[in-house]
Amino acid sequence: MTDDGTPPAEVARHAVAGDCLENSGTHTKPVMFTIPCNDAKADYKVMFSATAQGKCPPEFDEYTERGGRNGDTTLCLTQVRH
Repeated sequence: MTDDGTPPAEVARHAVAGDCLENSGTHTKPVMFTIPCNDAKADYKVMFSATAQGKCPPEFDEYTERGGRNGDTTLCLTQVRH
């Protein structure tokens, strides 16, 4: 738990299909964290991982997190509509 009693932010690298992400960075320099999908701050929903292929189909937004123990992680996303 953090000082305010909330769970620590989970980096997007650990997100799986169905998880939602908040971008606390910018569109050109995203900083993504996993948050509950019912949270008003949810910007994207993970549809699937494209790590093996390295690219998402054109109808999806794409987020790649570089490095890590298992290499780069690429997630295919749709925008969350509130």
